[in-house]
Amino acid sequence: MTRSLLDRGRQGEALADVGIIDVHGHLGRTNFCIPDLSPGSLVAAMDRVGVTSVICSPIRVFGTHVDIGNREVLEASRAFPGRILGYVGLWPADAGQARTEAERHLDAGFVGIKLHDASGFAYTDPGYAQALALANERRTLLLLHTWGQLHQFEQVKRLSKAYPDLSIILAHTGSQREDLYVTVAQECENVYLDLCLSLTPRGLVDRLVAAAGIEKVLWGSDGLFLGMEHQVGKVLGARLSDDEKVQVLSGNARRLLDRIQR
Repeated sequence: MTRSLLDRGRQGEALADVGIIDVHGHLGRTNFCIPDLSPGSLVAAMDRVGVTSVICSPIRVFGTHVDIGNREVLEASRAFPGRILGYVGLWPADAGQARTEAERHLDAGFVGIKLHDASGFAYTDPGYAQALALANERRTLLLLHTWGQLHQFEQVKRLSKAYPDLSIILAHTGSQREDLYVTVAQECENVYLDLCLSLTPRGLVDRLVAAAGIEKVLWGSDGLFLGMEHQVGKVLGARLSDDEKVQVLSGNARRLLDRIQR
């Protein structure tokens, strides 16, 4: 009898055959206490769980030296091809420079853009427009940090209409106002929900799948901030069939990556 994914996870078995894709990883130094920040440490964590690929953004996405962080992610992607993929971070003070930075890294194989509004810039800031237009042409991913705040969802709706060929991923779904995440995913065809969250409410995965549709839910770990084992466990323990769990852990992200125009 074939063992379930949950049983395999409980036994500590790496689920390499699932082809798990992590849509929300990080590289770089931050104020979190992480003993080993190296790309090799991230890949070792992936191997323990059975994660095939992780899409990483630079921690420096918060500030003016994001270009340094982008180079760190690029170097890691070259050191671990196919295992570490990249989001390019942007600083929008100069729209032309932001586009150039995006183009340089998308040409180098990055699969999307990661923006964080802790930078002080709204996601709809004109400084991002040229870079987002380029990403829209290439049908890449756009990962946005969200924390359940109303103004963020209003910006997401504007971006969805302006850049309909982007695959827009909202980070930390369920952090606050779970209903708003579901509503924007229902209303916007190109908006998806990322599961990485430290304090995940009981039943969140099941509720999101039921309300937004299973094709809208993507797995992310927030690694190495959060443990991949912890983050994958909430999918394995959800009241979904194994085929549905594989879709959340792998199939949905793979479909979005396959859309990208290289």
